[in-house]
Formats: sequence, structure tokens, C-alpha cells
Amino acid sequence: MDSLFLPLMLALLVVFLFISFRNQKKRTKAMEELKAQAVPGARIQLSSGLFGTVHSDDGGESIEVEIAPGVITTWNRLAIRDVIAEQSVAPAEDAVPEDDAPNDDTPNEDTPTDGDSKER
Repeated sequence: MDSLFLPLMLALLVVFLFISFRNQKKRTKAMEELKAQAVPGARIQLSSGLFGTVHSDDGGESIEVEIAPGVITTWNRLAIRDVIAEQSVAPAEDAVPEDDAPNDDTPNEDTPTDGDSKER
């Protein structure tokens, strides 16, 4: 029994290390892809929660982020938390303009008016 304990523990340690290294490699690859998407003009969120637009990227460790019109700050690339996908908001074709929308105050067939006396 004691002769199997040490090899079993070593095997479990090797499996644990393999899984840990594999997960670290996946995270590193995902972070590299994220930082590759941070090109000038892209909207990003920084680790501090600040949103901005990439103004310039020298390819080094830092990027310049425009956080307000005319306000450009320099950040470490590691501070990029997420690249925000631009969502175009186009009006739906079936949308009814507000002026043409039905009014809840207009009576219909089932709604009694002053002249009608329907018992319910």
C-alpha cells in the first residue's frame, strides 16, 4: 500500500501542473488577442473602469487613450480590460414613430363612451 502512495501522489501532481500550465497558456493567448484588437479608434475599457478611445499605439508597453474630447492620457497596455464592440443602433423597419403610435385614451369598440351605457 505504501509503495503505491508516492507514485499516485506524483501522478496527481503532474496532472495538476499540466492543467495549470494549459489554462495559463489559454489566458495568455486570449489576452494577446484582446490587445491586438486595441487599434487606434477602438473603444476600450481599462482595468480602472474608465472607458475611452485608443488615440495612438506605438506598439510598445503604452498606449494613448482619449477619455474625453481633447483629453488624451497615457496608459500601460496591461491596463486594457476589454475592447468594446461597436453596436450600430439602426431603427427597426417595423417601428412606429411616436406621432403615429396609437393613443391609449382613444376609445375602441369595447370601451364604453359617455353616450353608451353597457352593463358589465
